[in-house]
Amino acid sequence: MKKKSTAQTADVRETTERLLDAAERLFGQLGYDGVGMRALAAEAGVNLGAATYHYGSKQALYIETFMRRFRPANSERLRLLREAEAEAKGKPLTVERIVDCMVRPPFLQGLKHPNFNALLARNLLTPPPFLHAAIHGEMAPNIEAFIAALRRSIPNVPEDLIHLRTMFSMGSLLMFSMQHGKRKTARNSKFDESVLKEFVRFISTGLQSEPAVSTSDRTPFPRPPKLSRK
Repeated sequence: MKKKSTAQTADVRETTERLLDAAERLFGQLGYDGVGMRALAAEAGVNLGAATYHYGSKQALYIETFMRRFRPANSERLRLLREAEAEAKGKPLTVERIVDCMVRPPFLQGLKHPNFNALLARNLLTPPPFLHAAIHGEMAPNIEAFIAALRRSIPNVPEDLIHLRTMFSMGSLLMFSMQHGKRKTARNSKFDESVLKEFVRFISTGLQSEPAVSTSDRTPFPRPPKLSRK
């Protein structure tokens, strides 16, 4: 019985992973409305009944597909930041250390799972309404922690400008990662690390530079709108 149960568990795990991998590819390419459960099941090589049994609905499958990679990367970013802050013992971190904590997990994840970058881009730009609450719950504490760390490290830069520059940074990271992940050559960890370090330096330089327009001569930049919890 135990051997049979173990085999069944392995089969279920394989089926769900195939479904999630197929959903990651198709949802990233076509969006939520561009693909149905039948096409997802066919892409995964499972019958439609199995797909419905494991996830119940396309919406549930979509959420699980997105959160499978988004949640661990987001958690790792925050873990790296907290670890760095503990090492600093109350002193402000360097901007490059903060940025490295912020971009390293999603950068490395994009190299390992390039199909997810397309899905991530879709959901950060125009997430389906039902995904708002899930994204908000994951992103809010993360964003607040990194903005707070940057404010301590670059007090000369207004908070609204830090928010804006952080948006620039993550947008450029996403676009670059999508292109970098499409390289046909074999992965080279030393090369990837050097690219990451250059990217961290590039972002850090922009984040801590003096404002292009003085505070007295500009209207404060609006903060990114909060995602609805509904």
